[in-house]
Amino acid sequence: MIMNHKEARMRIGLGLAIGLAMTGVGLAETVRLDVSGDSMIGSYEMSDGAGPAVLLLHGFTGTRDELPVEGTEDFVYTRFARALAAAGMPSLRIDFRGSGESLEMPWEETTFSTQIEDAVAAVDWMARHPDLEGRQIAVIGWSQGGLVAAHLAAERPDLSRVVLLNPVTAPAETYPTLFGADVMEAGLSVAPSVPVGFTLPWGVEMELNGAFFQEIPESDPVGAISGYPGPVMVIVGSNDELITPQPEMGQTVLEARDNAADELVLMEMDHVFNVFTGAETLDQVIATTNAWLVSE
Repeated sequence: MIMNHKEARMRIGLGLAIGLAMTGVGLAETVRLDVSGDSMIGSYEMSDGAGPAVLLLHGFTGTRDELPVEGTEDFVYTRFARALAAAGMPSLRIDFRGSGESLEMPWEETTFSTQIEDAVAAVDWMARHPDLEGRQIAVIGWSQGGLVAAHLAAERPDLSRVVLLNPVTAPAETYPTLFGADVMEAGLSVAPSVPVGFTLPWGVEMELNGAFFQEIPESDPVGAISGYPGPVMVIVGSNDELITPQPEMGQTVLEARDNAADELVLMEMDHVFNVFTGAETLDQVIATTNAWLVSE
C-alpha cells in the first residue's frame, strides 16, 4: 500500500492523540552491552505502556541521538524516543561500535556486518531485560540504519514490525555516489584492514578500512528483508537527494516482499526529515510511525 502525505494524516492524528509529547525530559538510562569483547553504549528509554519495545538504529556517521533539530533542544532520536515512551513504547537506541561513545572498536573498522552484529546483540539484550519480558520487539532504522534493520529482520524474524526511514535499499548505487568513483575504486582494491581516507560531500574527513567498501557490492538489504514474515513500513522523502529517486527506491522493498500488510509513505522531505529548518516534518514522521507500531 502506498500513502502520500495527505493520506497519512489519519495516522498522524492518531499518533498525536496517543501521546506525541514533545516537551519535558524522558527517563533515559545509559546502558553498556558487550559485543565480541567490545563495549557498545546505548540509551534505554523506559515506558509503563503496553506497546512494543523499539530498537532505534542510526545512520552512517551518526550517533544514537542523531542530528540536532533546528528550533528545539532535541536531537532526532531523543525526540523520537520520548514520543515512543509517551505512546507506551520503551526504546533502546545504540551507538554502533566505532560511533558515538562506543569507541573500543575504532571507527575505521566499522562495516555493515559489524553493525548488523550490534543490532542483533541489542535485540538479544532487550529480549533478556526484565522490564521488557513478554513484550514484542520492533525496530526503526534510518538511512544506513535502515539497511542494517533489513538485515536484522532476516536474522531475527521474530521482530514484530520493521520501520525503514529513508533506507539505503541499493548500496551499490548509493555509496559510489556518496564517496565518488575514485574512493570506491581505492576501497575495493586495498586489503580489508587497510584504511582509505576521503572527504564526504559536507566536508567531513575520515577513514574506513577496505572491508567496508568490499561489503558494498555484496549487500542486498531488499533481498534480506524479502523473507521477513512481519509487516514493514517504509517512509521516504520526495526531496531526498541521497536515496533517489523516491518513491521508487522505497517501492523496491514492497515489491520484493508482496505482503499486503506493508505500507509505503511518501512525504515532502529531504533525507534528514527537514530538521535543519524545524521539527514539523520530523513530528509527522514520528506520529505516523508511532500510530502504525500500535495499530492492529
